Amino acid sequence: MFEKIKRFFLLFSVIFLIAGVTSFTAYNWENMSNIEKLAVPSVLIIVGLVAYLFLKKEIYKNLAIFFSSFMIGTLFAVYGQVYQTGADVWILFRNWAIFLIIPMVVTGYYSLMILFSIVTAISTGFYLDLYLSGDIVPFLSSLIFGIILIVYPFLQKSFKFKFNNIFYNTMIGIFYICFMVSGSIAINANDYGFIAIILYLAFVGVVYLVAYGQLKKITVKVLSITALGVFGVAFIMKMIKNIFFADITVYILLSLLVIIGTIAGVVKSVSKLENENIKKFTNLVVGFLKILAFFLLIALVFSLLSSMGLEEGALIVVSIILIIFSYFAARMLKFEKDKLEIVAFIAGLICLGGYLRFYLEMKSLTVLLIVTIIYDVFWFTMPTRALDLLLLPLHYFLLGDFLIEKLEYVDYYYIIIFVALIIEGYFIYNKKLLSNEKIKRILCGNEFTLLVMSTVFYYTMGAATFLIAEVIDLPSYARYYNVVLVVFTAIIGLFIIFKEIKNPTLKIVLSLMLIALNYFAYSETLSLAITLLLMLVYAFRESKWGLAVSTLATVYVIFAYYISFYKTLLDKSIALSISGGLLLVAYLVLKYGFKGVEDNE
Repeated sequence: MFEKIKRFFLLFSVIFLIAGVTSFTAYNWENMSNIEKLAVPSVLIIVGLVAYLFLKKEIYKNLAIFFSSFMIGTLFAVYGQVYQTGADVWILFRNWAIFLIIPMVVTGYYSLMILFSIVTAISTGFYLDLYLSGDIVPFLSSLIFGIILIVYPFLQKSFKFKFNNIFYNTMIGIFYICFMVSGSIAINANDYGFIAIILYLAFVGVVYLVAYGQLKKITVKVLSITALGVFGVAFIMKMIKNIFFADITVYILLSLLVIIGTIAGVVKSVSKLENENIKKFTNLVVGFLKILAFFLLIALVFSLLSSMGLEEGALIVVSIILIIFSYFAARMLKFEKDKLEIVAFIAGLICLGGYLRFYLEMKSLTVLLIVTIIYDVFWFTMPTRALDLLLLPLHYFLLGDFLIEKLEYVDYYYIIIFVALIIEGYFIYNKKLLSNEKIKRILCGNEFTLLVMSTVFYYTMGAATFLIAEVIDLPSYARYYNVVLVVFTAIIGLFIIFKEIKNPTLKIVLSLMLIALNYFAYSETLSLAITLLLMLVYAFRESKWGLAVSTLATVYVIFAYYISFYKTLLDKSIALSISGGLLLVAYLVLKYGFKGVEDNE
């Protein structure tokens, strides 16, 4: 935990200092000479190169040379702006790609190879925009990734360099995602649809022959079958629209059959393999296809019921079918694979809620109450993982709607946060309960609510309260809520520090830092108190994903604060630089003032 806190201070000190320098440069940009403007990215390129030469760890060398390579593109952009060259945008990216070849060949880092591939694809897209228009342009640009997949193995054999698996596997993912999405759209476009069909099938075949036929990449086999399934659906859509003009039910049925065939093909293609990673990847793809097939089935049933004259009654019939199906599917699967049945259950609740709200015109509070009661019944009788995650958010939603309708003078978001913090604090106090996986999942939903409420609903409540009050009629006594909330988060955070950290001096130092940050949160942006607390909570639980998500939320809150900070760029640069300097001091204090406490001796 101590190491995580140190890394947090170091990471944010670098971010703030870079942001401060950037803001200062932006502030002085108009007054800078052409040479000074060009010197800024040039110096940064040199700094990255020097860091690459002198750093020892590969990961730092990789980041340094990637930074320099990225700044090359910035240098070209500044050059074009300063001298008004009038060059097309595609030339900027083309030149950038050319300059990337040298560091890419010298280092062989996959990050540079990926950057080169993306820059080349963007350059191709801008070039094609000069002669073509419409949905065919993104599709043709995505083919660059396919060409790289085809050419790379032959280049590796010809020049005898080391084959980079990370790069190739990343390119496979980027290619198929961009290719399937843009390809299905281009096939249905009014222009160049036939060309898109030919190219789609050709690239699926050639990439398959190279990546699977020669390199035995099983993931390519799975994704190629999936790509053909997507093509089938896209082609049926085009055929129905342009040739037969048939009823929508026919299209849905044909699409459903294609997806079912795709699922069968994917499962059969890897049925004899024992590699666990391949199985997990296949299950992920099949799970996605099953959900897609399931929604097509729902649409088919709804379409059939509507064609039979049920119309609005079709919604309630579909909801009942979905809820009953989810119950029996979960029991047949023994609660082990809770994807399809949970999707069915939630879709059923949404259909039911829609029917009650829009056709029976019930109040939203009544609809939420009915939906919540049904949810609770299923939570007790169908104990799947997804239902645990959604338990508290749904009840918070009901609580918020109740407060809005019955107690208009109460700020529902504060009440929800208070309740969520009480629950969070209780389970931190009783740490033994966290050994229960079910409780962990329920708490995950609780923390998700805290993140959403703090980052979406009021990310700048503090110094900007007077602005928000004009928009959402915030009462004058809201500042008292702010005080209570900050005190509450500080108490929970201090409890974690005093419970986990053994060194008495370190306890005091970290506590003072937390109190200082919470004071800043109270005076400037209240959301920061919540996100910082969640970072402490996840460090306390040693949850990598939780720490990553809460850190990203903290970054967003700080970013939103500085974007809405009504000061000049110079003021912002000073504030950012001071913040970065203070965080760097905090890191140095923890690093050199408390040696030997990493393991809480």
